[in-house]
Amino acid sequence: MVELKAEDIRKLRENKRGFNQTFDLIINVSNLDLKKPENRIRDRIKLPHKIKDRKICFIVDSLVTKAKETGRKVLTKNELDFDKRTGKKLANEYDFFVVEATIMPLTAKTLGKYVGPRNKPLIPLPPVTKNLSGIIEDLEKTISVNMVKNPVIQVPIGTEKLKDEEIIENFNVAYDKLKESIEGKGGLIKSVYLKLTMSKPIKLM
Repeated sequence: MVELKAEDIRKLRENKRGFNQTFDLIINVSNLDLKKPENRIRDRIKLPHKIKDRKICFIVDSLVTKAKETGRKVLTKNELDFDKRTGKKLANEYDFFVVEATIMPLTAKTLGKYVGPRNKPLIPLPPVTKNLSGIIEDLEKTISVNMVKNPVIQVPIGTEKLKDEEIIENFNVAYDKLKESIEGKGGLIKSVYLKLTMSKPIKLM
């Protein structure tokens, strides 16, 4: 059992910087051959508390007005005809892509090849959806896991704005889910660390 204590968080908080730093959970994994696709881990995990602000792009057809009301980036069906440079720029700039179900095939064809390798899946949005703010709220509590080439998982679990107990709750959910995924594939957790953006990591295991 790996335990994150409030004193660990307070020690990291001593590393003050001029911006709101992110707490990152780092897990080193052993006993998994990542050359085998079945051993790779790609997943999304929803945590109890907001992790940090996320850059979200809505790709919609009939929900343009509602999507624009969120103040987030909005692409319409007619804006999906772009070149390779634009596709890569979009894939790098945004954390999540929420796509209206009716234009999912077109979006997958034009944008999928850019977001897929970056572990940014196209998230389907039913046409009857009304509460887009709820979707944003959920995604800002969600981490994307992408262990494909190297046996290391590094994911954000909150920022300095969160309370110590909220960081601990996020850590516990993230660690338990990741442990389950790793061990479910026959892997072992070699070591566990927590760090702030600009701090040295603290070893938890």
